[in-house]
Amino acid sequence: MSFINAQAPVAFSAYTTLSGTTAQTVQVSSAGVSAGLTAGNLYLDSASSNLMNGRRFVVTAAGWIKAHGATQLVAMGLQIYPWNTTVSGARTASGTSTFTPVNSGTLTAGTFYDFVITQQFFGEANADTLTCFAPVVYVAGSPVTIVTTASPVTVAFASASQTEPINGVNNTTDYPLASFTCTIANNVSDTVETMQLTQFSVEQV
Repeated sequence: MSFINAQAPVAFSAYTTLSGTTAQTVQVSSAGVSAGLTAGNLYLDSASSNLMNGRRFVVTAAGWIKAHGATQLVAMGLQIYPWNTTVSGARTASGTSTFTPVNSGTLTAGTFYDFVITQQFFGEANADTLTCFAPVVYVAGSPVTIVTTASPVTVAFASASQTEPINGVNNTTDYPLASFTCTIANNVSDTVETMQLTQFSVEQV
């Protein structure tokens, strides 16, 4: 069974970074809030947890960034927010980086740069983990070498709706396995830098 999830409304991801050099999570824009979305992180939810066990899937985040301030470096990243085990479900309050972001080549003020992150994961219900494979990251068409990938991330499969070995799916108790966000970190503070996601999706492969 193949699926593609792309719930995150990338049209509302336009973002102006705040001052500082720590990793910042891409937020829902004010236009998105006006359209009725909840303010805060721009989340991409995975498929139901009982569809993710024993399966490999890939998360893709792509878009553009325009550096407005001083000549700088930028590091793009992904974070994962596992869901809990209640029937209604809820995301964890804080995210875990799926890899250690690495700075791109130098960005020149006023110039647009495209970027893309693709990373594969594998769900394992017996261990309640997601294995994070090494991602592929490009900024302005040039590869960014990623050295450190996260250890398997603890998640909560809906045990009441998934059997081992898999012999069918029961949807009486289920919820997304995890949510993802995109992050950006500058090596110099840039209060008027802008960026936009053009793709944010999870696909079974």
